[in-house]
Amino acid sequence: MTIRAIRTAITRPKSSPSRPDGVALWIFAKAPIAGGVKTRLARGIGVIAAAMWYRRTLTKTIATANRSGVSSRIAAAPSAASFKRASPFHRRVCDQPMGDLGRRMATVAKRSRGACLIVGSDIPDLLPSLLTRARRELARFDLILGPARDGGYYLIGFKTAAHAFRLFHAVRWSSPHALADTLANTPKHWRIGFLPMLRDADCVEDLKCAQQSG
Repeated sequence: MTIRAIRTAITRPKSSPSRPDGVALWIFAKAPIAGGVKTRLARGIGVIAAAMWYRRTLTKTIATANRSGVSSRIAAAPSAASFKRASPFHRRVCDQPMGDLGRRMATVAKRSRGACLIVGSDIPDLLPSLLTRARRELARFDLILGPARDGGYYLIGFKTAAHAFRLFHAVRWSSPHALADTLANTPKHWRIGFLPMLRDADCVEDLKCAQQSG
């Protein structure tokens, strides 16, 4: 299923929504340690260069979140302690839950006890306006997705986490099918909104494209 086909299948939002209160923003991040981040990218540019690239992009992501005005926290892997040792960011950092990516995101969404956004930390083109828009769109939609060019997504937002675990059932992570699998699990009555498509950088080709577009 293409993004264009998905877009045409979205139910129209209600015309007079109410604004969600207290939207939480979670930044999913890893300790920026050489050999522990961007392993596919590291095969092409080396573990030191990949870690340096990730550290820069992580720093930019946190700055972007701060400028967006959305209250944010960092969900860190492999642990909050290792993240704090490897980075200058020590406030509002907690451990990522256990399990695969879907279980970790669903658990964080449940902990938020309300509307929440989850964003990755390796999206060079992420802007404060996108995060502000995502928060605003949760007033109209049950689910917000920021699609990535590789078939996954860089952001997901929930108005409610009631179906979070169901949403990620049998999703093929790190594949071109991650977005389509997630949409296939979405309750039929949910209204779904999309942000602009962005590119993450998982390999050398992605990095070259990001540099050319920048």
